[in-house]
Amino acid sequence: MSKWRYIPSHQLNRQHTGKPTKLLLKNGKVIYGTIKEIRKNGIIFLPINNQSRKKKNMQSTLIFFPIFIPIGFFIPFIIF
Repeated sequence: MSKWRYIPSHQLNRQHTGKPTKLLLKNGKVIYGTIKEIRKNGIIFLPINNQSRKKKNMQSTLIFFPIFIPIGFFIPFIIF
């Protein structure tokens, strides 16, 4: 079961605050995030940007991975 689920606007209440939610917009797009606060005239929604998080992780692993592996591999051969 997915942790993201669609909740119709007429079913939103206080128990949904702070939980992951899938929000369906009028133009047909879907955004993911958490509900911060529910008011009579609407909600305060904090969207999550998954693409920027994935790109940051990829850049950091690509930088550190190739540098340290070759150095650690050749040091024992240089010593003996």
